[in-house]
Amino acid sequence: MKVLAIYGSPRKDGNSARMINAALTEFGDDDEIHRIYLAEMTVAGCGPGRDCLETGECTIRDDMQQIYEDLRWSDIVLIATPCEFSDVSSDVKKMMERTWCMKGELKNKIGGYVISARRYIESTINTLHAFMLRHQMILGGTGAVGYTFTENGTIDGDSLAIEDSHKTGKRLIEIYRLMHG
Repeated sequence: MKVLAIYGSPRKDGNSARMINAALTEFGDDDEIHRIYLAEMTVAGCGPGRDCLETGECTIRDDMQQIYEDLRWSDIVLIATPCEFSDVSSDVKKMMERTWCMKGELKNKIGGYVISARRYIESTINTLHAFMLRHQMILGGTGAVGYTFTENGTIDGDSLAIEDSHKTGKRLIEIYRLMHG
């Protein structure tokens, strides 16, 4: 299995990172895992020209070029994001918007996610589902949500956060095996 793990938080060791790392422990030694830390990359927002509709590729040159390669390479895409202002992080949102030029290229890849949040997660889940479904990806279960309960809290008070993250990893593997034997 080729797994692309996208870390969408500016906190490299924060709550959503702990959750995605828990999910990734379910994969075996023979599985390849590429990790992308969006906060360490330069990814501009989608441009106004929509040149990609004519050229078939994004005309903005930045670190997104590497993300395109990793997305094409992967069998499974696992996204970790904190819930910020009731949605995915701005880094995740920019990355998602920039994949418009890849229409059709992510079809039948398996998508999963983990979210750390205080509350108001509905739009975050909706954005992740919309991204995966618009790319005709296969949703890998219900994902995992870790509640922090306070503005800058940790998921330590949510006994299900890490447990559900492990379940997310297991479900992604299960779907891969159903598809590929």
